[in-house]
Parts: sequence; structure tokens; C-alpha cells
Amino acid sequence: MTTVRRWGLAWTVAFAAVFVAGPLLAHPVLRNDVFGESAMLFVLSWGPMLLAGLVAWGLVRWLGRRDALDRRVWAAMDGHPLTREVAWLLLLIVCFVVSMVVLSGILDFFGEETGTTTDLAVSVSLVSRLLFLFALPLLIMDRSGITVDGKGTAMPTLALKVVEPWRWLGLVPVAVASGILGYLLAPYIGLPGPSLTLYAMLVAFAVIAVCEEIFFRGMMQTRLEMLLGRWGGIITTSVLFALTYALIQPYDAVSQLAGLDLVHDTGMAMLTYGAAGVLYGYLWACFRNTWINVLMRIAMFILILPPDLDIGI
Repeated sequence: MTTVRRWGLAWTVAFAAVFVAGPLLAHPVLRNDVFGESAMLFVLSWGPMLLAGLVAWGLVRWLGRRDALDRRVWAAMDGHPLTREVAWLLLLIVCFVVSMVVLSGILDFFGEETGTTTDLAVSVSLVSRLLFLFALPLLIMDRSGITVDGKGTAMPTLALKVVEPWRWLGLVPVAVASGILGYLLAPYIGLPGPSLTLYAMLVAFAVIAVCEEIFFRGMMQTRLEMLLGRWGGIITTSVLFALTYALIQPYDAVSQLAGLDLVHDTGMAMLTYGAAGVLYGYLWACFRNTWINVLMRIAMFILILPPDLDIGI
């Protein structure tokens, strides 16, 4: 275990590099997207996220108690079979992707018959996430042989019932990243105006964000941090997060990927969802506050929404 943690960062950086460099080398359209006219958009999006990470680091260093918080996390995870649980979580990701494919195919057929394709897309997205990224993971993780003595609820309580004021300092980097990104990106892509459609999408995406942040950060990253070290866990989780979006792209329009083919979508997802996932992961590592991550996700969602709201979830 010690050797794995010592080399965890190196292994995970190499793991991530394969999914970035491979598609870039193999796909000329992706290279054109990344190094062509869209290059400035990448710079504009990465810069504020990096600044937000630096702000989070400073806040935790000077005002936080991360060491004590980390000890609480380790105590909450005491007795959990980490490797077995990570395997279960990986299986649930596979089941989630398969469910998106199968349910989308079934509901697309009925959507064409009834003319309610968008509403059915919303249903597919929410049902799949609620089942495979929320309900089943909670059941499996809490049934790891420690529920009887109460330890199974320690981590959810720590992540969702945040009472320490300093753990809400994560609102500052969220405001920094979303404020700067909004200022820089709005002239390029615009912002949607207030409407019932926007409010309905925000509610739906809030549910999506809660499910995904509990699964990817609260469950997956926490366990991988203990196995691979802090940054090993953050990077590996970010890669898995990005790959998941690349795989479900044809069945979930919220991914906002081009949808050319799997190689292109994998590379683009790594440079967008993967990069954002590093910030989400670092915020989680600093504050262990699911609501901070959810607010960050909602802010990012609003910023990438097209002004005409012609999108299904």
C-alpha cells in the first residue's frame, strides 16, 4: 500500500497523459479544434480554474484545518474494504453507461412516436444517475460490513452536514472561477435569459450534480486518495469523470461535446471535463463539502448553456 501511494501520482499522470496525447496524435480534427480557433477558449477556461485552485489552497493553508479534516475522513473510512469498493464503483460506472445506451434507445423510439424526445431525454438522464450513481452506490457502500456499528453513515454526515464555518470558504474560489469565466466566456457564447425552461433545467442539473459529486468525489475520489495519495486520487477520478462523459455523449446532450466519434470525444472530454474535474476534486480535497462542488457545477452549467436553450438533459 505504501509503494502504491508513493508512486500513485506518477502512475495517474501517465494514465491521464495517454487519454490526452493519444487522441491528439490520432485525430486531426481534434488537433484542429484544440490548436485552432478554439485554443483561446481553452486558455480562457483553464486560467480561472487554476486561479480558483490557488485561492482554495491559500484559504485552507491559512484559515482551514485540513489535517484534522483528513483524520476525520480516515476515521470515517476505517473498516471499509477500499479496493473492493472501488471495483464496485467502477462496475456501477459501466452499468450507468450501458443504462444510458439502452434506455435512450428504447425511449427514443417512443419519443418519435409521441413527439416528446426532449422530455424523455431528461428522464433517461435523471433515472440512470439516480439509480447507478446514487441509490445503488449508497446501498453498496453502506453495506460493506460496518453498518451495524454506525460507521457506514460517518462519511455522508461529514460531507453533507457541514457545520464548520471554514469549510464554507470554498464559496470564495467558486465565486472567483465562475465570475471570471462568466466575464470571459459570455462575449463568445452568451448567457441564457430567465425562463421556465432555464429553471427546469437548473433543477434537473442540480439533481445530476448532486448524484455525480457524491459518486465521483465523495465516494470514488475519497477511496482513491487513500489508495493512491491525494493527487493520485484527484487525477484518476478526473480521468474517470471525463471518460464517462465521453462515453455517454450521444445519449446525454448536457455533455456539450461535438459527438464526432469516440476518439475525438475522449480527447475533448479530457481537456474540458477532465480539467474541470481536477478543480472539483481539489475543492473536495480541501473542504470535503459536497454543496460547494454542486454550486460550482451549477455555475459551470449556466455558463456553457447556449442562449437559445435548445438542449436536452
